[in-house]
Amino acid sequence: MLQMSLQIRRRYLVPIALLTLGSVQPGAAQLPHKFPLDRFETSCRGKGRVQDCPSGPVTRQVLAAGKRAIPVLISQLTETDRTKEPSFDFWNTTTSGDVAFILLNDLFTGEDLKSFTMPHVPNWETIMAGCPDNAETCWRKYIRKNGIQSVQQSWQSAWERNRSRIVWDPESRCFRLHN
Repeated sequence: MLQMSLQIRRRYLVPIALLTLGSVQPGAAQLPHKFPLDRFETSCRGKGRVQDCPSGPVTRQVLAAGKRAIPVLISQLTETDRTKEPSFDFWNTTTSGDVAFILLNDLFTGEDLKSFTMPHVPNWETIMAGCPDNAETCWRKYIRKNGIQSVQQSWQSAWERNRSRIVWDPESRCFRLHN
C-alpha cells in the first residue's frame, strides 16, 4: 500500500508541482501592479537621468524591478494623480503619468544625455521639436494635440516589438536594444 501511495504521488503530484513552479516567475511577487509615482521624489533635479542619482524610494523600486518595470510604467502613462510637489525643476505640477513618461525616457537615454535607445516612441526630442517653451509647456501642448493614449500606444507597441531585445547596459546605465 505504501509503495502504491508513493507511485501515485510521483505520477500525479510531482508533475502538478512542477507545472505550478514553472508558471511563477522569480521575483514576480516583488513587482508591484503599479509604482507609487504620485510619491516620486528625486534629488537629481535637472542634473541628469533618474538612474544617475537614485535617491528616492520610488526610483530605487523602479530600478530594482529592472526590465519588468517597463510595462508597468507604460501602463501608468495615463494616470492623473498629482504629486504632492512638482517632481522636476521648473514644472508647476506633475502627475503620475508625467513621472512615468520621464522615467521611461530617462531609462532609455544614454549617459551622454542625447542618445535615445528606443525607436519609434515620443521622447524629449519629439516633444520639444518646434516648441520654444519649457519642457512642461511643450509636454502639455504635445499631449493636447496628440493625446496621452497615443503616447501610451507607441510605447506599448515598441515594448511588444522589442521586449526580447531590451537589455540593461551597465556602462551607460540605460536600456538598449540588443541586436
